[in-house]
Amino acid sequence: MTNTAAITFSNELFAHEKHEGLVCVFMGATSGIGLAALGRLVTRVRSSTFYVLGRNPERYVTELDVLRKMALTCSIIFIEAEVSLISSVDTACDQIKSSEEKVDIVCMSPGGMPFQGAVYTVESLEASFAVSYYSRLRLVSNLLPLLCRSPNPRVLSILNGTKEKWIREDDIGLQNSWSIIYLVNHSTLLTSLAFDHLAATAPGARGITLIHATPGFVNTGTPRTRYPSRQKDGWLKWLLVTIFQNVSGWIIVYFGMPLKEAGERQAYYLTSDKYTPGSWRTNEHNDLQPDNMALEDYKQRGWAEKVWEHTQLTWDRALAT
Repeated sequence: MTNTAAITFSNELFAHEKHEGLVCVFMGATSGIGLAALGRLVTRVRSSTFYVLGRNPERYVTELDVLRKMALTCSIIFIEAEVSLISSVDTACDQIKSSEEKVDIVCMSPGGMPFQGAVYTVESLEASFAVSYYSRLRLVSNLLPLLCRSPNPRVLSILNGTKEKWIREDDIGLQNSWSIIYLVNHSTLLTSLAFDHLAATAPGARGITLIHATPGFVNTGTPRTRYPSRQKDGWLKWLLVTIFQNVSGWIIVYFGMPLKEAGERQAYYLTSDKYTPGSWRTNEHNDLQPDNMALEDYKQRGWAEKVWEHTQLTWDRALAT
């Protein structure tokens, strides 16, 4: 376990090394853990550029003002993007690629537990699955050429690393068997296998550090607003979810990791020399973990390539709608 004091010291040491000219791309940093990580990183670099992909610029005005006051020498650029749409991610990436020659850091954290049930985008992707996996990997794939030009490229997906489980192998995209449990299990496993595939096969990617992290329970202070419909799903499901939301919310408030510490820990992934090039899974204490039984099984059976093929086909179908 890497304690908080050691992480803060390491991040401060990174700041004293006077890193300049970094190009950082954040998806999901308009609130919660992603915003906390962004806030910790902007204070540790100089004369760097931060792109923040988000849906509503008006709702982000206050956060942008705070960030810009914290990092007077840095440029923070908000790109309006509906990150559940592959086409919107492509448009955002085109804007970045037209302005930059390299990208040093990609940090991704959009999403949440879809207690309201499955919601589908105009591209026919389930929105929570899209922001947890398909859109994140699209961002990485699109920016891969620029990442390969960085001397120390880092990719961080804040999701559920180390928690890989066996999945519905006959329904990878959950077109026929969507549920919250399946969503969590599929997005988790697919992220780890896709990172392994990129680290092993993508041209120039062997110098990239790809980290699939689990943040643990974090008190983000984000209001819980997603509930099933009483009319559509029934009173019993609504009642059970409401009870779960309130109980779990109480537990997180009193026992969850403070948001500032969580942000510091995510920033550590982006600054520490502990994480070398390759594909890694880490727990909530920032510790590298060996592959668990499920992940090892899928790797042995060649599923990294199979998952990547599925991902590309899903992107193609989404863009064809």
